[in-house]
Amino acid sequence: MRSGNLKHKVVIQEYSEVNNYGEVQKSWNDFSTAYASITPLSAKEYFKAGVQNEVTHKIEMRFIQGVKPKMRVMFGEREFSIESVLNIREENKALQLICSEVV
Repeated sequence: MRSGNLKHKVVIQEYSEVNNYGEVQKSWNDFSTAYASITPLSAKEYFKAGVQNEVTHKIEMRFIQGVKPKMRVMFGEREFSIESVLNIREENKALQLICSEVV
């Protein structure tokens, strides 16, 4: 993976529910910050991805242990819901996140 392609600083967040004295507090907490490439997908790639939700973007970054579907990626004010996480060639060097943009 060429570092020159990773020009977008993104924050990966995970959802949590904390029970404080009988009251459940729901929040998104920062999991990791990384540099990534963000690519809009064509209609052909939507079907190729095989994900049921409307997938709109592919985000590629260096490998980060523990990234899972149902987390989200924040890029500035833009929010991307992670639908699928692919460990490229299972080498633990690069991740490809198949995402849908939340509008």
